[in-house]
Order: sequence, then C-alpha cells, then structure tokens
Amino acid sequence: MRVVPRLAVMRVFSFVLLSIVCASGCESWFQHGGRGVGTLPQTPVSEANFSKTEPAKPFSKLVDGLATRTLFQASDGTGTQVEVRDLLIGPGQKTESTSLPGVAVFEIRSGNGTIQTGEKQQELTPGVTLSLSEKATFTIENKADSPMAIRVFLFTSE
Repeated sequence: MRVVPRLAVMRVFSFVLLSIVCASGCESWFQHGGRGVGTLPQTPVSEANFSKTEPAKPFSKLVDGLATRTLFQASDGTGTQVEVRDLLIGPGQKTESTSLPGVAVFEIRSGNGTIQTGEKQQELTPGVTLSLSEKATFTIENKADSPMAIRVFLFTSE
C-alpha cells in the first residue's frame, strides 16, 4: 500500500481552504456591492486644464467630409516633387467633389466605401490601390461605421 506524502495532503488542504475563503468573500461582495460613493462631479469649464500640445502633423479640412495632412515632401532636383498625404473620411460620410494637384496613387488603409471619378465607380477596401490622373475630380463615400484612412502618394512637376 502506497502512503500519500504529508506535503501533498497539506497542499490540497490549503487549496481547498483558500477556495472556500475566496468564494465566501466574493459572495459577500456581490451581495453588498462596493463601498464607493458614486462618480466624480463634472469639472466646470472654467477649471478645465486642456493640453497645450498640438499634434506634429494635424489634419485639416480639404472639403466637406474630407480631412488631409501632409506627412512628407521631397523634390528629386529634376522637377518632380513627391508628397505623401493621409486622407481621412468620417464614418458614413460622403465627400464633396475635389481634386489633387498631381498624379495620385491611393492606398486604402482602413474602411470600406466607393470612389467616383467621372462616370467610373470603384469599391474601396483595405489593401486596394488605385491611381488618378492629374487634377482628376473624385468623391469618396465611406460606408463603414469607422473612419476610412487613405494614404496618397502625389507626384507633381515643379
């Protein structure tokens, strides 16, 4: 006959005892609730301390429903300028018709929707890329419940 070591019995007994204590404490908490006094009162507007920090590259309104920011600009010295921009369209928004000042390559980073260029319409989903000719007018509709983010590589001649 095999004898169970005393240490193993003590571990099992300790575990059972700890489980009973925890269960009774949790039951007591759920029956009586926390001892807090509620939420904090609203801070008056005159006392609000807003941050004075501005983002390094903030978005600005291009047209209704469309915000843009320039992330990078460079010139190759031969007359071609490259600009990298982010476009942001709010959830359920449709932009006004607009154009960009050069040849553009769009990379859809998030959101779902459509782009309309003249009579042509294309579905936009993350990972899709498309190009637009110089000064082509377009409208974008975001059909998602979250913002649509588009990275644009813009090529212009100086």
